[in-house]
Amino acid sequence: MEINMAVAQAIKEKRIENHLSQEKLADMIDSHQVYISEIEKGKKIPSIMILYNIAKSFGMTLTEFIGIIEDKINQ
Repeated sequence: MEINMAVAQAIKEKRIENHLSQEKLADMIDSHQVYISEIEKGKKIPSIMILYNIAKSFGMTLTEFIGIIEDKINQ
């Protein structure tokens, strides 16, 4: 799987698992819902800072979250 789609899937799955809307996640990371939507569609790749904040909003470390992304890439 391409990295942009792995990132997209990981964020969407964890967001849904945590019962968060795109808008709520965007608010938690001081971003915008449209940006989250574009990431989840694989149209945008978030910066490491955004990935860090997303992971934190899911109650995870960046290392844990990147592990999920790596698993998806290797599937």
